Amino acid sequence: MRANVCARPSALTTQNAPNAHKSRGFLQVVGAATKEKKNRDLERLRTLANAEETFLVAGFNYKGLTVKDMIAFRRAMPEGAHIMIAKNTLLRKAVEGTAFEPITEASTGMNAWVFVDENVAPTMKAVKTLTKAWKKDGKEVAFTGACMDGQFIAANKMEPLESLPTKLDLITQIAVGIKQVPTKLARGTKGTASKLGYAARAIADGESSIISA
Repeated sequence: MRANVCARPSALTTQNAPNAHKSRGFLQVVGAATKEKKNRDLERLRTLANAEETFLVAGFNYKGLTVKDMIAFRRAMPEGAHIMIAKNTLLRKAVEGTAFEPITEASTGMNAWVFVDENVAPTMKAVKTLTKAWKKDGKEVAFTGACMDGQFIAANKMEPLESLPTKLDLITQIAVGIKQVPTKLARGTKGTASKLGYAARAIADGESSIISA
C-alpha cells in the first residue's frame, strides 16, 4: 500500500511536468509580446507627441464603451486626428520634456488619447456628437482634459475649442487684412502661431472670447 501511495505522487509529478514547462513557456511568450507592444505603443505616442503637425492632445475617458463604440469613435475622427488607447504611464513617458507634458494632469482613469492637428474644432464637434448619443444609452464618457501650446485646459473649459479657427482660417484673415493671397504670407504664418498660442492661454484661463475675436 505504501508503495502505491508513493508511486502516485511520482506519476502525477511526471505527468504534470511537461504541462508546467509549457505553461512557463507560454507566460514567457506572452510577457515578451506584452513588452514588445508596450514599446511599440510608447514609440507611437512619442511620434505623435513630437510631430510638427500635432497641435492638441486630449484625454478621453472611454470606460463603458464597447468595441463597436470605439470603432465608431475612430471612424468619426476627421483627417488629422488620431486616437490611441494606451496606459497613462506610457503617455506620461511619451510627453515628458515636450510641450504636451501638462496633459499628464488628465492621465487618470481609462483614457483614450486624441492627437489632433490644426483641425481642432471639427474633432471636438465630432466627439461632442458621439458623446451625446452615448450618454442617451447611459454611457457617461467625456474628455478628461487637453493640452495646447504648453497650456493645460481643464475638461470644463474645453467647449471653446469647438470654435477654434484652423491655421488656414487665420492666415486667410491676415491675408484679407493686408490684401495678399494666403500662399504669399510667409510672415503671416508667424503671426498665426502667436495668435493660436494666445488662444490656448485664453481658453485655459477661461477667456473664450478670444476665439470669436
